[in-house]
Amino acid sequence: MTVQHVEFLIIGGGPGGTPTAIALASAGGSVMLVEKGQGLGGTCLFEGCIPSKIFRESARRLRELKQAGQFGLCLPTRDVTVNWSAILQRKRSILQQRSEYALNKTGQLSALKTVFGVCHLLDPRSAVIKTEAGDKLEVHFEKAILSTGSVPFIPPIKGSDHPRVHDSESILNIDHIPERLVIIGGGPIGVELGQVFNTLGSEVSILETAPRILGLVDEELASRLQQRMSDDGIDILTSCAVSDILTTGHNVFVDFVVGKGVEQHKIADTVLMVTGRSPNIDDLGLDNTAVRYDGHGIKVNDTLETAEAGIYAVGDVTGQPMYAHWATAQGLALAQHLMGKPVKFPTLETNTAVIFSEPEIGIAGLTEQQAKQAGLNIQVTLYDYKQDARAQIAGCANGLLKIIFDKDSRRVLGVHIMVEGAGELMGEAALLIKTGIPIETIAAAIHPHPTLTESFTLAVRNIVAQAADLKS
Repeated sequence: MTVQHVEFLIIGGGPGGTPTAIALASAGGSVMLVEKGQGLGGTCLFEGCIPSKIFRESARRLRELKQAGQFGLCLPTRDVTVNWSAILQRKRSILQQRSEYALNKTGQLSALKTVFGVCHLLDPRSAVIKTEAGDKLEVHFEKAILSTGSVPFIPPIKGSDHPRVHDSESILNIDHIPERLVIIGGGPIGVELGQVFNTLGSEVSILETAPRILGLVDEELASRLQQRMSDDGIDILTSCAVSDILTTGHNVFVDFVVGKGVEQHKIADTVLMVTGRSPNIDDLGLDNTAVRYDGHGIKVNDTLETAEAGIYAVGDVTGQPMYAHWATAQGLALAQHLMGKPVKFPTLETNTAVIFSEPEIGIAGLTEQQAKQAGLNIQVTLYDYKQDARAQIAGCANGLLKIIFDKDSRRVLGVHIMVEGAGELMGEAALLIKTGIPIETIAAAIHPHPTLTESFTLAVRNIVAQAADLKS
């Protein structure tokens, strides 16, 4: 067995591990990056946010074609054929390009060695890697970073192991567009893929255990989106408890109870279970160390160090929130810390997220409910995109911007947006939250017209003017 020595062993080549490895190697550290998948990129690239957004883009283009008449365009035919195999091929091409780019980038660093294989910790300072070629490599390290991501959580529902029942990963490789799709779970993945397949022609039903979909999203925005989805023909049932899944021939029967009512069922040809994700900690060899963990993930302190000194963890493997950009932010901060540089680790209060629904929902900072629960003295200002020039021009005026700020410091605490294009607005929202810019500064900023970005200024201008009048 070959034995190697490195300063840093990083297990997991996703959006947490790969940027961390590059940062440490660029700073002069000796790094080994181990990835057991098909390439660098992790769940986000191969089974998550990237492929689902590729599907979403095809669905969006189809929707635009169907809405062409609203823009004075007369298409020769209203019948548009969806070539699902071509969509899948486009997905594979993009994933390959992105994975090759990441591998080329790591390959340019002599201090960084990338190994494809399965890594198992032997003790707090050594591990064994069974490589893709079947060889074994023993690695001794000074510090290790665990970034193994997460896997779909499948609740113990009878029949959930049938081939017609997919999880968030396998549905992205399905070889056809389902005729009737039942989605168990009304979180971001269920909402996004539900709208995608609905647009592509599937009859979609969503069963959610909670009283509403998107439980982490501002309640008013989630309610508006749920109404939009219902208007588009998606059947959404909340407060549902799924009891079992029965497959007979080409049909799948999903039995469930709404509230305390009688048992009901939905008939489908395909079922998608998106009931959350679990930290990927199996077979890591954690029991050979002092690392503490449970079903919610690996326990870390404020510097992302585990209970075993010298072993750190970033991203999904540490539990919620499970976002690619959060893992990257944690990893880059940790790299700075390990190289002895001063750094502020990311905090949940400054995190951002985008639900790629139709229309998109952007989240930055605290929701109104979270701010109230924290006992903060807040004020909320709203901006309805019905009055927005750019939204009207683009035909996406159904939306809302909500800015939450502290009444005393005037600093922005939360920005929540529902409008098509919200994802592109979240860069500015992230800066507002991170820097704590007061709303007076936002009101004075000159945004180009007509753009969606000027909604930030328009949302706070009246509040600032009213405050000025009271002082005069």
